[in-house]
Amino acid sequence: MKGVIFALAGGFFLTFQSVANATISNQIGTWQAAAMTQLTGFVLAVLIVLALRDRSYRDLGQVPKLYASGGALAAIVLFSNITAVHLMGVTLTIGIFLIAQLVAAIIIDKFGWFDMMKKNISRTQIIGVALMILGVVVLKI
Repeated sequence: MKGVIFALAGGFFLTFQSVANATISNQIGTWQAAAMTQLTGFVLAVLIVLALRDRSYRDLGQVPKLYASGGALAAIVLFSNITAVHLMGVTLTIGIFLIAQLVAAIIIDKFGWFDMMKKNISRTQIIGVALMILGVVVLKI
């Protein structure tokens, strides 16, 4: 249940962040808005680590470089999201982002990429993604 609550919160906050970033980018530019978002997220994360007195940051050198580059991917995600919101609006952007995330997740599960355990992909999962695509097509009409 705790995972569901965090997933719901993440989804809601991603949508709010998309709108805020698109608005900010109108004033200062898309890459600048992405940089500001990354910076404020970094500051908040550091403050939370300090407040929790979590010292596991000492092990950062042990994190493989591929995984340590996740922040760079986040910059691309932010830029893509901001640009898509300007071009298509929030609803279509989030719908298409969700489909892309599901397709990527299915591929990662299927092949066990990024040290994830391989999982069989069922026909119902494929049908679910197809229905989401149909839903986005309906939203577009």
